[in-house]
Amino acid sequence: MAVILSTFVVEAAEPLESLSDSVYSLYVRNDISGWKPIIDSMHRLSPSSVDSLDFLLSLQYGYVAWCVSDTICKGADEALDAAFDDLDKFELSIETVPGKTVTRTMLESKARSYYSAFLAYQIKLNAARAIINGWRSVSNAKGAVNAAPGCWFSQLEYGNVMHYMPTIMGGSKINARKAYNSAIKIMTDEHKDVRNWMFLHALLCLADCYKLEKDFDNVSACYSRALSIEPDFTLVRDSLVPSLARQK
Repeated sequence: MAVILSTFVVEAAEPLESLSDSVYSLYVRNDISGWKPIIDSMHRLSPSSVDSLDFLLSLQYGYVAWCVSDTICKGADEALDAAFDDLDKFELSIETVPGKTVTRTMLESKARSYYSAFLAYQIKLNAARAIINGWRSVSNAKGAVNAAPGCWFSQLEYGNVMHYMPTIMGGSKINARKAYNSAIKIMTDEHKDVRNWMFLHALLCLADCYKLEKDFDNVSACYSRALSIEPDFTLVRDSLVPSLARQK
């Protein structure tokens, strides 16, 4: 039912805020596959505004990541190609925003961060691209953070790149943890209501860093914070918390 409703609100051109609620609910239930009909519906509407394209890219950012990590999922290549196409449209839409403004800088930083992520997804799909794409992914992630250190999304993606890239290609678990903490702090400072799937995602990424350090108290703190925001967060409540209890 949630997926049907999500598709309806897109086709009815409801505000992105309403659509965001549907996306969030699906994420909390660990149903990322349910994002596909929403993405398809948005494509049928051919969004062109900065906000709508940014929202669409945020969905593709999460959906393609899920596709490349789920061996059962098919169509990751097609989904990634569509994401690159939409990123091109997003970059064109940014040109309508006045230059030399904070808004323009933030948007350009986000565009570089999306590009960094999509390059990393290509590596997951084709390891032969690791050398070229790995360097480009790290370079764009760093450039985005340097240009707009106050952009939480760029901090989040920089954290992902640092976390998953091998050390020889520029990765750093310490820098990853710092970036995740920065993203979480910025989002917390900017929004009293942090019912955003990417905020929950950032907490899980930070927990993974602490887990590698065997700092289980901070892992637990991340899970507790996520559940304080969303008690019905299925993945954390039913899987990650019980798993952590067995590791302690």
